Amino acid sequence: MELVGLMEPPGERIVGRATDIAVIEELVAASADGRGAAVMIVGEAGIGKSRLLAEASVRASAAGMEVLTGRAVLAGGTYRALATALVGRLRDAALAGDAELRPYRAALGRIIPDFGSAGDAEKADTMVDPAVVVGEGVLRLLRVVGAGRGCLLVLDDLHWADLDTLAVLEYLVDQVVDQRIMICGAAREEPRTADQIERIGRRPGVRVLRPARLDAAQVAELAGDRAGVPLAAATASFVVERCDGLPLLVEELTAGLRETGVDLAAPREALNDIAVPPTLRALVGERMAALAGEHRRLLHVAAVVGVDLGWDVVASVARVDEAVLLAGLRAATHAHLLRAEAEELTWRHALTREAVLAGLLPPERAAIARRAADLLDGGGVGEADVRATELLAAVGERERAGRILLRLARHDLARGALRSARALLARVEAAGAIRTAWAIEQVRLLTLAGEVEAALRIGEQAIGTATGDEYVELCLQLARGCVVGGRRAAAIEYAERAGRPHDPRFAIVRADAAYGEGDPHRAGSLAADAVREAERAGDGESLAGALLVQGRCLAHRDAAAARVAFGRAVQVAAERGLTPLRVSALFHLAAVQRGQPDPPALAEAREIAESAGLLGQLASIDLLVADLALVAHGPRAGEPVARGCAELSARLRLTSVQAVAELFVAAARAGAGDRDGAERWLRRAGARPNAPREVRAGLDLVRAICSVVTGDLPGAATRADDGAAILAGHASAAPTHWWGLWLLLREVTGHEPQDARAVFHRARAGRRRVNRGALLYADAVAAGREGSAEESMRVLARGDAALEEHPWWHRLLRLPVWTAAVSEGWGDPVPGLRADLAWHELNGDEAPARQCRDLLRRAGAPSRRSRGTTVPPRLRAAGVTGREAEVLALVAEGLGNAQIAARLHLSVRTVETHVSRLLAKTGAADRTRLRTYAPGQHQ
Repeated sequence: MELVGLMEPPGERIVGRATDIAVIEELVAASADGRGAAVMIVGEAGIGKSRLLAEASVRASAAGMEVLTGRAVLAGGTYRALATALVGRLRDAALAGDAELRPYRAALGRIIPDFGSAGDAEKADTMVDPAVVVGEGVLRLLRVVGAGRGCLLVLDDLHWADLDTLAVLEYLVDQVVDQRIMICGAAREEPRTADQIERIGRRPGVRVLRPARLDAAQVAELAGDRAGVPLAAATASFVVERCDGLPLLVEELTAGLRETGVDLAAPREALNDIAVPPTLRALVGERMAALAGEHRRLLHVAAVVGVDLGWDVVASVARVDEAVLLAGLRAATHAHLLRAEAEELTWRHALTREAVLAGLLPPERAAIARRAADLLDGGGVGEADVRATELLAAVGERERAGRILLRLARHDLARGALRSARALLARVEAAGAIRTAWAIEQVRLLTLAGEVEAALRIGEQAIGTATGDEYVELCLQLARGCVVGGRRAAAIEYAERAGRPHDPRFAIVRADAAYGEGDPHRAGSLAADAVREAERAGDGESLAGALLVQGRCLAHRDAAAARVAFGRAVQVAAERGLTPLRVSALFHLAAVQRGQPDPPALAEAREIAESAGLLGQLASIDLLVADLALVAHGPRAGEPVARGCAELSARLRLTSVQAVAELFVAAARAGAGDRDGAERWLRRAGARPNAPREVRAGLDLVRAICSVVTGDLPGAATRADDGAAILAGHASAAPTHWWGLWLLLREVTGHEPQDARAVFHRARAGRRRVNRGALLYADAVAAGREGSAEESMRVLARGDAALEEHPWWHRLLRLPVWTAAVSEGWGDPVPGLRADLAWHELNGDEAPARQCRDLLRRAGAPSRRSRGTTVPPRLRAAGVTGREAEVLALVAEGLGNAQIAARLHLSVRTVETHVSRLLAKTGAADRTRLRTYAPGQHQ
């Protein structure tokens, strides 16, 4: 629609807001300097909130910052304010491939569906509060958009915003403190959102501005500014008496006076002869009366329906053609009822619309609302459907409104807008109809929100009157809620009450419940039933879910069979586009491939999770990456990954994942011999709510690692005992590699090793190669004590082979073995100690290297601390280490990997690793080219 000619000049200066503007200037300057800020402007209608937002935008632009502006509207739907602010940027093709935004494309797609891949906006990550993920996505978008300059996000009329938008805003204001980002919002103090707005205002980094009404002098100044001349005293007094300090009324009344043609600067004794109404409603009524009838009808419809859906919708409801529409818009603009803002024609002020509404009789409003609702309800989930519910509710058609609201709530649940879904369902409940359908969605919502007890209470109240398919669906939702809430017996009861023994969804619930109860054998049988039922029903989603449960059960007794189940789950999920299930299956497949330091399924799971924005699953994947890196390569490799995972899970508020990540950081610190650092991280992990059993057990097991690398094996055994006691007896507990350490410490210290072996086997810990290696080491220690030196060395070699893929854990476990051999005088530990010492020095592991040197001294073969090879500056700049320089020198001599390994007392595999790293760091294409980088060589 052509709006040229309807635009108004930019707003005039602000009067009486010097203090507020000074605060805004201060915050803009701080944000542009990298000290992000947030400000909320709260006050009554007409007080000038939007003018202050405009001032913030002007000052931010002057500081070189990017400015994004959005506005909430009444019944505008979920994320409306954010969508209007970000739509232009999210449709920028250059942002589509931005690496920082890639994991958040799905989350941002909930705001602007075009931004995410097809269907991404409907794939809510149930592990994470969706408002947090959307908030983090918006934060990163603002950071990318404002790169090098900074960014201001302006959100107006937040009293009309949905609760999910306010939750995102609450997240954002906490995160911008150290960013070049400023958040500026404005809202009235209205009951519907007052609590949320107040909570945002109480956040530590938020400044709240509450503009006061103008005093008499300020009113006179503002009126004179808008009139263009200083007002006569009597005229100024007239304006002051009738405006009660509200800037909006001052401007409107001044405009009315100017329209009379009176000389406002001329002195007058009285103004009784000036026909200017004293209130905004009367002013608006007078301006409406001056319009043609069809133009008044157009504005009446706009007041009832709203203008944000588009003037073409208003015209359709008003039943006017384009010529009448354009003429009416021009007339209303000239009458100061409408104004063009950012190339959109809207009400001059929200109070203007309210005044026009007040001029309609209730039957007139009802007739317009009913006609508009018929036009807008298209059976979808768009903004027009949202508006239709408001209109239907206004005319008393509560059941019809309730059904649309239920449809909208299901849509919001599917895309993770839980707060908006809750508000919609509250309105469905208030309608008093479709009670069972409401209860089903309410149980689903409360379960997703973690309010399981409330979900079960509501579902149980409704189940007595539910019938047919609704009864079955309610039973299913209640059963799932019971599984989440740990009430597994009740879950099975609801599954049976449904009376659908061949429904694979209920079979999965029964299997999941049994697994959670620590009975993987029974769970496996039930999971097999679930697989058969899903295959029979041709239900791909249930089949993938059943295979996942089956694989988890099999993993405790048959890793090969578990890999088959998980592999099939991956295939089924991929074929049907079930991305979350596919990632979960890949993750579990990687978990049973732990014999490899870098399971191929893990990289694939991470790639898909990141691309799909499944950040909760991504955090869990990174836990496994950190665990594998720590076991394979030690603290230097594992700690950075664990720290990154702890940071991500903290931002996502995944406290249980955060606890495990912090435990892994503590394990890395313990492996480095940093007892104080380990304790700091252990305190963090132990204090997290919802920390899993493995964390509670791991607190003492990490302390055991620290004791091992500092030479206190009795203390290590005692601490490991305490940790293992927590894991023992729960058959579904993860077969962590700490089991093997515990068993070995029991054997070395002589503390009831046979009992420990029995517990070890009951826990099926031996299914992991690292634990089988530890068991073999324990057997080697036992054989050495019995005087079977040859058998001891043979078993020790088998343990080495089992642990070959995990060199750091391999050498950590050998410390207790060498300690026993040196202390008890069996075997020949010196060659192994020297090899381990060289490896630890190369890997930068000072604490275990120190223990190796100490044991060599006790064995009568002292070893001088390696001073390292001098690394030339050119190689040092490329990141080449001292040990790598030694390898490089031998490569330059023409030695092969086996010869270098023998010369440096390393394994051939370790030498291969060093050569690969040298090729990468130097950029050499091959071994021949690599030789030219050695000291003394010339390129």
